[in-house]
Amino acid sequence: MNYRHWPLIVLLLLLFGSLAGAQVTERTARPWTYWWWMGSAVNKQDITRQLEQFAASGLGGVHIIPIYGAKGYEDQFLDFLSEPWMEMAAYTITEADRLGMGVDLSLGTGWPFGGPWVDASHAARSLTVDTFSLTAGSAFLPDPERLADQLQLQDVEAVFVTDGRRQYNLSPFLGGGRDAWAVPAGDWRAVVFGVRPTGQRVKRAAPGGEGLVVDYFDRGAVDEYLAHFDSVFSQSANPPEVRAIYHDSYEVYGAQWTEAFASAFRRQHGYDVRASLPLLADTYHRDRGLLLHDIRATISELLYESFARPWTRYGERAGWLTRYQAHGSPGNILDLYALATIPETESFGCAEFGIPGLACDPDFEPETFGRPSTLMTKFASSPAHLYGKPLVSSETGTWLGNHFRVSLRQVKPHLDQLFVGGVNHVFFHGSTYSPAEAGYPGWLFYASTNFGPTAHFSDELPLLNDYIERCQSALQAARPDNDVLLYFPIHDRWSSSDEDILLQLDVHHSEDWFGATPFGQTAEELLEAGYAFDYVSDRQLASLRTDATGGVSLDGRASYRAVVVPATTYLPEATLNVLHQLKRGGVEVIFLDRLPAAYPGLGADRRIPADKLRGLTAVADVAPALAEAGVRPESVKKLGLDYIRKRTDTGGLYFLTNLSDRFDRGYVTLSGDYRSIVLTDPLTGASVSIATRDSFFLELPPGKSVLVETSTNEAAAPARDFLRVSDTLAIEGPWTVTFDDTTGLQVRERYTPERLTSWTDWDEDLAFFTGKATYRTDFTLDAAALGAAGYRLTFDGVHESAEVILNGEPVGTVWAFPNELDLPANLLREANQLTIVVQNLSANYMRRYDREHPEWKNFYDINFVDITYRPFDAGAWPPALSGLTGRVRLLTRE
Repeated sequence: MNYRHWPLIVLLLLLFGSLAGAQVTERTARPWTYWWWMGSAVNKQDITRQLEQFAASGLGGVHIIPIYGAKGYEDQFLDFLSEPWMEMAAYTITEADRLGMGVDLSLGTGWPFGGPWVDASHAARSLTVDTFSLTAGSAFLPDPERLADQLQLQDVEAVFVTDGRRQYNLSPFLGGGRDAWAVPAGDWRAVVFGVRPTGQRVKRAAPGGEGLVVDYFDRGAVDEYLAHFDSVFSQSANPPEVRAIYHDSYEVYGAQWTEAFASAFRRQHGYDVRASLPLLADTYHRDRGLLLHDIRATISELLYESFARPWTRYGERAGWLTRYQAHGSPGNILDLYALATIPETESFGCAEFGIPGLACDPDFEPETFGRPSTLMTKFASSPAHLYGKPLVSSETGTWLGNHFRVSLRQVKPHLDQLFVGGVNHVFFHGSTYSPAEAGYPGWLFYASTNFGPTAHFSDELPLLNDYIERCQSALQAARPDNDVLLYFPIHDRWSSSDEDILLQLDVHHSEDWFGATPFGQTAEELLEAGYAFDYVSDRQLASLRTDATGGVSLDGRASYRAVVVPATTYLPEATLNVLHQLKRGGVEVIFLDRLPAAYPGLGADRRIPADKLRGLTAVADVAPALAEAGVRPESVKKLGLDYIRKRTDTGGLYFLTNLSDRFDRGYVTLSGDYRSIVLTDPLTGASVSIATRDSFFLELPPGKSVLVETSTNEAAAPARDFLRVSDTLAIEGPWTVTFDDTTGLQVRERYTPERLTSWTDWDEDLAFFTGKATYRTDFTLDAAALGAAGYRLTFDGVHESAEVILNGEPVGTVWAFPNELDLPANLLREANQLTIVVQNLSANYMRRYDREHPEWKNFYDINFVDITYRPFDAGAWPPALSGLTGRVRLLTRE
């Protein structure tokens, strides 16, 4: 028995004793990690060593991603999919299984999909425009082969001639059988719309994986790409038995065409796109946006039908799950996410929270990367909720801060943000395979955060992983319980007359396609008001059915009470018909601000007839309309708390987190009927049962979170208040501090600071120290204090974690906000010895090491960069705050 998991077992019994058949496994409940194989220069001994380290820290699995290698190890590189590589992958899977871990695998190296088996005919393509002058009086015969050779094109789609006032379509000449066109007098130019390869190659490719990016819009090209894996796996003695295959965020640049684009366009929209291509050059033409809509809708459908559906079905046939980061795609990402077994979002960069003492890395550039957002996370979780998919994953911690400068107290709030957004299967970004001989800091991926064994928080990582396991066990076992579906009016975005054909829905720069739109503003309004909601697409709306209670669901899965349509100009006729049908079925369909005005796309008359809008009205305020549908917001949001609400067999499950500075403690009320609640602290696993039908007292200071299960069953314990502070004792020292110096610095044996400040100010060498410092002091308690009902130790500043030992007994570690720890009353006596072991960031050590040993950054491709993508140089960094700062106090409680 692994006794480390006893608190988890107790939590599951308390929360989910009645959930028969719930698929909660220790493996999926624990966090996983990206595991980059540099050059695939791996060996069995180091694979086992690192997997054992991962398992000991509490990880549930790894995701293998082969990438570029480390210089000097070329003789150990293994070509991707070679038999030696396959042997190492199979060995990893076997060893991981022995350790109770799973393995996922990218179907490629680096990103996006591509490789040496992708030839030019199957590579990504782009529609381009070339112009050249024609001589008056000459004959111009647009021969496709000659034009393709002259302009270095793969294909010629359309040819026009223009003098600036007149324009003629010569595309019919491309088929042959016509006389040449006689060029009239004047300044005439030929305009050739052709197709060129983008030339993009796989980014961060590993040996054996270098090559062109595949054409994602060509079903034949995608099938050929996947068939290569079938061929290799079927002939290998070590076919992979992975849990899931993976596709990273869509980073195919400039590709917006394919060989069969025109025929696919005609099937979807009923006209020849090639005849309308000159509109793309006329940025002022009123029909340009309508043409762009149809082109973008075709791109979306091609991506769905030619890549996403075949790829996910390929995984299903092989018996693998699929993890899919659909964001960044030039399509309706709600539909793309819905195809995956596990939709995956990403938390990239640093979010702004109101937690006192928490700050982003000063080098982080939000204008470049954007910030993580609950509303972005919902694009992945909404289809999962709608279609009953039990897992929603996240790439977590990418560029949260600069290398060597991220603490666990920065990680936890971002995890909590993901949890309230619907994520319940976290993947750290990440860990790098590094052989033992590489030493410190070892091989590192160019993008932080390092969650591997050389991370400065490696000793404390099991505490974070236990926290995640407790949260995810509960969240994975419960079912979605959102009330509202918010329609995603993508046709308005596709109809925008932007210069670029491509409209990629990425999470880093979402302001244009999300934040500044009525859809984004409505989502923000619903979130801040406390409503529980998901997004829904046209395709998904068409699959919904009403039930006897006036709700709407997909095949009896998650049920919703209302559909909200934000202010929308363009709405497909089929979607309008669906909304009418839902309304007739008793579903509350709410149009905000105005009714839609037109059907999308290029056509003679796209105005929606008045009779098609009969019976529909628009409202200015969503709240009264939702109230009519019986939808009430959760009042905890108005208090400054974020939440996700889910369902269990006996009631509801809430994950509440305080990411603001607006709440500390007070009475709260949750929606629904309940007779009792169970509060569980996911940091410790400690639970308390309270009998209540309405409000209850909640202590949740900034940075803290709690699991709350409501139940219609009576609880044995009565409602009660939490303990209140009765007195405060300042622990003023004197303090003695010793350092566990393993780096060769000339650190003194003992320090006795007069007051607690950053230890980087105490000594020149300490400004470069990374590791553990042990603080010791004594304090006494009088009789009144010894009679208290409870005790809490608080710190003004902890940089970055503090293990507390009271009278020789370890009592816990402070590694996240708030900086406080409850102490067992039975350990306190009149005379007490307090020991605190503090771990700081590795940034201080790297300030010297990077200056003295720059050769450690010795990787191919991008090598090693900082958060601004400049060559990494820690030598000029100021010292990072380290140790205990400010006051240490003991609060007695009654």
